[in-house]
Amino acid sequence: MIDDPSVNDELPNSSKVVKFSNLCNLLERISKSQGAIAKQKLMIRFISDWRKTHKEVHANDLPTSTIAATTTTTAATTTAEGQTTTSSSLSGTSPIIMQDSFYPILRLLLPQSDRERIAYGLKESKLGKHLVEVLSISKDSDDGKKLLNFRVQKNTRTQKGSDFAEVAYYVLKNRCNEDVTMSIWEINKILDEIAVENGKGKEGQKVIDHRLTYLLRHLSALELKWLIRILLKDLRVSLKENSILECFHPDAKDLFDHTSNLFKVAVYLHDPEKRLHEIGLSLFSPFRPMLGERTRADKIEQLIRKKSTNPTAALAEFYIETKYDGDRFQVHRDKDQFMYFSRNGHDYTSVFGPDANNIGTLTPYIANTFKIDCEKCIIDGEMVIYNRNEKIIHSKGDSFDVKSIQANDSQLQPCLIVFDILMYNDEILTNKPMNERLQYLQKKILEPIEGRIIFSVIKPGTSNQDVINELNLAIEERQEGIVVKDPWSVYKPNVRENGGWYK
Repeated sequence: MIDDPSVNDELPNSSKVVKFSNLCNLLERISKSQGAIAKQKLMIRFISDWRKTHKEVHANDLPTSTIAATTTTTAATTTAEGQTTTSSSLSGTSPIIMQDSFYPILRLLLPQSDRERIAYGLKESKLGKHLVEVLSISKDSDDGKKLLNFRVQKNTRTQKGSDFAEVAYYVLKNRCNEDVTMSIWEINKILDEIAVENGKGKEGQKVIDHRLTYLLRHLSALELKWLIRILLKDLRVSLKENSILECFHPDAKDLFDHTSNLFKVAVYLHDPEKRLHEIGLSLFSPFRPMLGERTRADKIEQLIRKKSTNPTAALAEFYIETKYDGDRFQVHRDKDQFMYFSRNGHDYTSVFGPDANNIGTLTPYIANTFKIDCEKCIIDGEMVIYNRNEKIIHSKGDSFDVKSIQANDSQLQPCLIVFDILMYNDEILTNKPMNERLQYLQKKILEPIEGRIIFSVIKPGTSNQDVINELNLAIEERQEGIVVKDPWSVYKPNVRENGGWYK
């Protein structure tokens, strides 16, 4: 399971020292700076200052050398057979770093990538209504209309670049208390409460309203501007996710691609001088899947010849795979336990079922299909909707959502089309070529069941004409298209370009 990032409130913590205003001032400067290099320099300086603060906070806890030594334990270890494996826990990591890392700040810098905190349920309209009520702004005033009718005015606004947070800032700047501020710790605690109470009906909404009111009375207009952008999960600083991660640590992007877990990034990579040379996959921890590079059908032969790692092939040999119009999913299995993660790392286990004995739309029907020697595995595939009456696969264009199907649906059911495997028992397979991974998939994992779990249709090809023929066939059969894969390609999480997969 994903490690619990909860911490002990009573222990020293740098996020209690760093003020939210410090982060907001940073974001304000970054947003006004020109060019990626200038923005990154500001971010790197802020992170460096935080590391100094962290050392000062924990100066009496452990010697610095001890802290550094205990954080060098990586996620990846190597077996006697040379295979890379990864523990799903954070064993070996300093208790201090577990309790106090850059994570509280990192999740505010990358709100759209924070998987631990569920949706806030707050959009511009609800925030505008709350601002008007708490600050006693007349709904008929110009400021009231700006906040309540933002979306309507947005469509007619001539000023470019305006967003709700910016509009709110100009309305609030003469109404807010500029003499108070809160810590990063306090902000995260309240955001956690808002996320937890979302979806609890009227009682939950009362708590959310109370928390929002508290924030409005304890933050400056500038802080509220950036808090709103955090709540809306769009900071608008023109600094990409990868750039922010690389400012923190040179390996942060790679680790996040493998885990989709900001907490692990902050903990494992606390020391900027220590590198994660090998990163393995963790069972029950989502990763960002490998993607296909867009190209033309008449260019495949040339691309395979040029980029394939096959040392002996005289021809451009490749696989042609049907591309289904569904939702990309990875399935993690440990004996009777299952977890399902979407392409973006969201957990849908409660929908498809954690095991065969619980209500779910898929697991109860596929749990017994796995072969007895396969105790653990991570498989990659496409979750589609199967109509068992018509015996057809629906496309997403048919207005069905595979994640919304009910377990008692009399006609529709989810079906997993498996096309890759990344872990078999305790063996990580990402560094094996695809032709070897397919041998594991087709011989060692499971027995397919029509309409529930099947293997993707794969055909061999050696020429552009083979690709064109299969593409035309897919179009005739109303499939989404085809994917061409280099048999010698290894699995690279979150890689699209130069990975050996083409669509």
